[in-house]
Amino acid sequence: MADRPPGVPESAEEISIAGFNRFVGPLYRLTDEEDGAVKRFVFVAIDKHMNAAGTVHGGMLMTLMDAAMSQSARSGTKATGSNTVSLTCDFVGPGRLGDVVEARVRVTRRTRTMVFLSGELRVGERVLLVGTGLWKIVTES
Repeated sequence: MADRPPGVPESAEEISIAGFNRFVGPLYRLTDEEDGAVKRFVFVAIDKHMNAAGTVHGGMLMTLMDAAMSQSARSGTKATGSNTVSLTCDFVGPGRLGDVVEARVRVTRRTRTMVFLSGELRVGERVLLVGTGLWKIVTES
């Protein structure tokens, strides 16, 4: 197992194992909070995540939120996958080089095939992004 970046606990599970997420990661899943109601994910901002203005690229922040919500939508189900239907993000503050950016996601409503979620990205108490999303659950027949 590769060494974790500073700020990422050894207990964190890497989730950027395939496709696009391999190139933007590493992304990690952290221990849930509030009896499993809050799903947590994290990445550490390095050079490849920065934009020309010297802050974390908005696309990287949205990528973390998309991955975190997708994983959260499938959590606790027998789903074989999930598809993003809608992801709305509002940028609140900038991320900086070296920041440990944490996603905190909640399922707000679940139907048989759809999951509604809300979340935020934070560095400590500083909020970078708030978002809502809708995911379609996919199960193999």
